[in-house]
Amino acid sequence: MKKIILLFIITLSLTSFKNTSETDFNIVGKWEGQDNNEVGYLTFQKDSYAYFEINGQIIGGKEFEIKGKKGSMTYEVDFTAKPIQIDLIINIIGEKETHKLQGILEIITNDEIKVSLGFEGPRPTNFDTDESLTFKRVE
Repeated sequence: MKKIILLFIITLSLTSFKNTSETDFNIVGKWEGQDNNEVGYLTFQKDSYAYFEINGQIIGGKEFEIKGKKGSMTYEVDFTAKPIQIDLIINIIGEKETHKLQGILEIITNDEIKVSLGFEGPRPTNFDTDESLTFKRVE
């Protein structure tokens, strides 16, 4: 009986420690990044929409216009992949095909991430590219 009680107490004490994992991380928010002295923002919304904001111009979100066409941009994150995979999915109204910016994500802290997007090709495999940016949460 004492062994069962001791085992129960050890089990309870082990499960009471919270281990922060990638799945506990919440990407929703406004993130600020800097590239060549130019500040830009990447915002992830609760409803899976995402948008870039550079020099006051917004690209993405629920509805945006680019080259006279309307579209939307959503995001998907796969925390089980190593490195974490992030996709920005652009839907242009009237086009059957969607466009994907495939990328990888590294969680530095709950308020700092590193993102590398494959703007011109396949998903990056590391963060040693010019497309890698560090973002800090501002909202």
